[in-house]
Order: sequence, then C-alpha cells, then structure tokens
Amino acid sequence: MANYILTLKEARDVAVGTRLFVFDKPEGYVFKAGQYVAMMVSKREGIEPDARGFARSLSIASAPCEPELYFAMRQGESTFKRTFWQLAVGDTVTVTKPVGFFVLPPEEDTRPIVFLAGGIGITPVRSILKQAEYEKSNRDLILFYSNRFLEDAAFDEEIRNIALEKFRLVTVLSKSKDACDLGNDERGYICEPLLKKYLGNNIMNCLYYIVGSPQFSSAMEKILIDLGVPKEQRHMDPFTGLRAVDQK
Repeated sequence: MANYILTLKEARDVAVGTRLFVFDKPEGYVFKAGQYVAMMVSKREGIEPDARGFARSLSIASAPCEPELYFAMRQGESTFKRTFWQLAVGDTVTVTKPVGFFVLPPEEDTRPIVFLAGGIGITPVRSILKQAEYEKSNRDLILFYSNRFLEDAAFDEEIRNIALEKFRLVTVLSKSKDACDLGNDERGYICEPLLKKYLGNNIMNCLYYIVGSPQFSSAMEKILIDLGVPKEQRHMDPFTGLRAVDQK
C-alpha cells in the first residue's frame, strides 16, 4: 500500500483535551467522507515505545471537498499521542491510502441516516456532514452526539451551524447538571426511549452509523439489536483507532 508524507500546517484545540491537527493534502489524494487511514509518526527522543508503538488508525475529520486533511484526537499518555502532542508546524507524518466502509450509500437510498457518536468518534461524522453540506444533500440526517459535558464536544459549534435543511443535532450529556437550554438538548445517555422520542415510528426504517469507544459502540449496537434493527442497517468500521487504552 502506497504511503504519503503529510506536513503539519496548524494545531488547535477544538474541545477540552482535544486537539485538531491540520495537514497539507497531497495532490491526487482521494477519499470518501467517513474513511480512515493508518498514520505513523517518527520516534522522538525521550519517548519510549509502548506495546502499540508509533502508529494508529485515525478517521479523517475533514471532508473530501476541503483543501486540507484534518485529524483530531484526545490527549493521552500513549506513545503515539505523546509524540503527536510534540509535533510542530512543519513536522511530517506518514499515512496510508484511505480505507473503510463508514460511508453513506448512494443518494438513491432515501432512508434516514442516524449517527450515534460518542466523544472523539465525531471525527468521521464531521467529514460526512461537511461533505453533505457542500453537496447540498437533501438526505434526512440526525446526529445523537454523546459526551460528559458540552465542553468535551469537539466541533460542537461548527456542527450546530451545518447548513442542511434536513439535519438535526441531538446533544446528549451524561454528567452535566446545567439546565437544558439548547434545542434538542438531553441529559443522561443515548437509550431506547431517547431514540423513540426523536425517531418515533420511523425507527426501523433508518440506517444507523455507530462510532465511539468500544464500550460506547457495543452499548449502541445492543440497543439497536434489542429494537430489532437488522444487521444490514447497522454500520460500524472495525478499525483499531478507538480502544480503551486510548482513553489514558
């Protein structure tokens, strides 16, 4: 598989403890919204490799229509993350060609799309939504975005301002005690009653895209299985970018 060298252009925080890294996009680098890459960083002095080393699978957070490549991650103590946090503008990383099946079906498939995203799992969803906005999509899109607190929600303001007529955002905060003063603002966890509240009788006619930590994804899949949603309507990419160890 061919590899590409990316040069860091900018790094900025997009939530508490979450940073966006902006890289140049190589000429001819083509991907579908929702795909991911394997990324490798060079060893740095003073950082000894852990069991997973200097490589990770990461979803592309930017959309194909955007001129740069975005990757976002939560800060942590793994070798990969400690090395990444030391990157400076002008430093380089290596990525593979994009892969993955966390992509939308053709527009001819008019079933509503439901995203169940937890934490930093929002990255491929951002890519999909920004591309849909660029293409002026007429799809029914609804995002249930789960975090502990609002300040943990990466890209929150940007996603709220997505200009799509049939897009709805449901913010779900598990630890916040603040009053629900935003539209479609919920407390607790994504659960069967919450899905029924927003999807109603259409719950069995949707396509579901699940992305988050392994624990989150397993919980979301169980809810859908209990509801009777068929496997072919449940989408998860089985890459290794989100593991319990990455929460450290």
